[in-house]
Amino acid sequence: MRSAENSPHESRARRQAQAQRIGAYLTQAATAAGYDVRRRQGGRAQLAAVTGLSLTTISRTLDGKTLPLSSQLTTWATVLNLDHRRVLVESGLIPEQRGPQSPRREPDAALSPDEAMTAWRITDPIIRRTLNGSIVQAIALQAEIDAASTSRILREGQSARATRR
Repeated sequence: MRSAENSPHESRARRQAQAQRIGAYLTQAATAAGYDVRRRQGGRAQLAAVTGLSLTTISRTLDGKTLPLSSQLTTWATVLNLDHRRVLVESGLIPEQRGPQSPRREPDAALSPDEAMTAWRITDPIIRRTLNGSIVQAIALQAEIDAASTSRILREGQSARATRR
């Protein structure tokens, strides 16, 4: 015998509520992104074209009639420039994490180009040489820009002091 907790009607109602919630969320996000998703306005067809989903899927999702698959939600998030995690939370597929988030760890020291390439699992010697050369050149260019900016600030400061005298 089934318990009242696991009733198919309750489960269906919960899924329908989820579908309506994510439909409202995606409708708001699509509208904010510039899509006119009202019926017969063309926004739904545009979304279908850019997401690769069918017009029927787009319409049923926005109308809150169907709960999209997680792979479809990540497509929506990408197209609408939404935070992927937030979309999955809004859909009810993953729980909202309350409390402290894991802090982002700051590196103890700057990585060398070789250490960075190893961390990124770049093993091909030709790619490593090319990337290393680009990184070294970028570091040198940034140092030049920083030095020029510093000397410009110093010159402006000296000029301002001379004007006040």
